Amino acid sequence: MTKTEVIKKIAEKTGLSRKDVKAVIEALFRPGKGLISVTLKNEGKVTMAGFGTFFLRERSARNARNPKNGKQVTVPKRVYPAFKGAKTLKDSFRKG
Repeated sequence: MTKTEVIKKIAEKTGLSRKDVKAVIEALFRPGKGLISVTLKNEGKVTMAGFGTFFLRERSARNARNPKNGKQVTVPKRVYPAFKGAKTLKDSFRKG
């Protein structure tokens, strides 16, 4: 499902205009500026009860090989976003 399809479905379900729904989606999910992204940067965790938790994971620095020339290079540590579904979300798939 694309972002446009999500906006359309939410607008149909709620009776809100597509423009209003798009503004809400942008305010939540916009990379770097949306509420989830900004909160992850500042606090490291966003929990939505019954849905799940967005959080940051850290991948340690490591040594790797450049496949072109075989030289060893150091890959720096990385912090990346992750999501873990809540038990109720997971259970909703098991039930059918």
